[in-house]
Amino acid sequence: MANRARDTRPDAVRLIAASSVPNLVQWVNLYVYAGFAPYFRTAFFDPADENSLIWVYAVFAVTFVMRPVGSWIFGRIADRRGRRPALIGAVGLMAACSLVLAVCPSQAQIGGWAAVALVLIGVVQGIATGGEYGTAAVALTEAATSNRRGFFASFQSATIVGGLVVAQVMLLVTLAVGGSAGASTWGWRGAFAVAGLAALPVIWGALRTRSAAPRPVASAQRGSMRVLLTQHWRALVWVMLLTAGGTAAFYTLTVSVPQEIRETMRTARGDVGELQATVAVIVALVVLMILQPVGGALSDRVGRRPLLVFFGVAGIVVAPLLLWGANVLTDVAAITTMLVIAAVVVTGYLSVNGVAKAERFPPEVRALGVGFGYAIANSLFGGTAPLLLHASRRTGHEPWFAVYLCALIAVTLAAALAARGKTDRT
Repeated sequence: MANRARDTRPDAVRLIAASSVPNLVQWVNLYVYAGFAPYFRTAFFDPADENSLIWVYAVFAVTFVMRPVGSWIFGRIADRRGRRPALIGAVGLMAACSLVLAVCPSQAQIGGWAAVALVLIGVVQGIATGGEYGTAAVALTEAATSNRRGFFASFQSATIVGGLVVAQVMLLVTLAVGGSAGASTWGWRGAFAVAGLAALPVIWGALRTRSAAPRPVASAQRGSMRVLLTQHWRALVWVMLLTAGGTAAFYTLTVSVPQEIRETMRTARGDVGELQATVAVIVALVVLMILQPVGGALSDRVGRRPLLVFFGVAGIVVAPLLLWGANVLTDVAAITTMLVIAAVVVTGYLSVNGVAKAERFPPEVRALGVGFGYAIANSLFGGTAPLLLHASRRTGHEPWFAVYLCALIAVTLAAALAARGKTDRT
């Protein structure tokens, strides 16, 4: 994949940091939306509407629908002009969205236009996120030494989870200071402002730092959707199948289940229970973050496929138990244990999916192929998971969501079983 002469280059470490830090900031911005959604829903929709959370999660799903567009735009930039310009552009766009949300007028002030503004911001957020994922995955994979590619690339997933951790800590602090009322008034605006402003020094630093990555050679083949669809369509389909169950499981674990646990604990113990649930979620996410380099390093020894197969088999068993436990468990230790077990299972997918996808494509369409394939499946199955789970819960059909989730994980398992062993594209 990368030139083997780069195996001993110290620039590789610098490139890992240069790709990981923008990735962290990007996902902090996205997950502030997901974490604070139950609290700002009444700012954009009628407080009397019992379906307001469904509408907020529907907008969250819209961000995923737009990800293929972002992956196409920024994938072409990354493959033709370099990974760094694409990362800077995507992170800057996401930060701008967060800052706009922080000052956006509420439904009480501008009526239905607040919901329109939320949808428009969601569209732009989706473009930014779709452009960043593939670029970061490829940049980290290409920075790796030849025998440590899984370990290096796993820092993308580690910083994705790191974004979740930071967003959840912001929520915990807000709940501790102002409770649910504070989170629903000033808290969510402050979180969006902090997330957006955090991107500014990252962008400034990236602009001032010389990239360690080689500049792409100009070629009509680079970033070409036609080349991707005609010459590498099998790899593209495989990426989408592999992503289906992994992304649905990830967003169920990190977005939907924490919200259900908080609701269950709030009903049982009030504000104290909500705080305890948030702490349990943060502990599990920290474990998930730490496990990413462990999984990546293990894949360098045994290959990507064994970890993906582990996720598929264990995920089909654990997913229904996780959904059940989120609605009935009120013991903090039991909740934390359940979430940590789920984190171990999801690590089988999350820690290696980026490098496994990148190894499927040649350099000239690598960022486009990884980003576009991921974005298509993610928009269909990842972004819709919170919406479908919450809707199924309100209508009393949550067991059917468990069946749906297990079916998607089975698709990922089938893709993993069909995969080749470790690849080594140059």
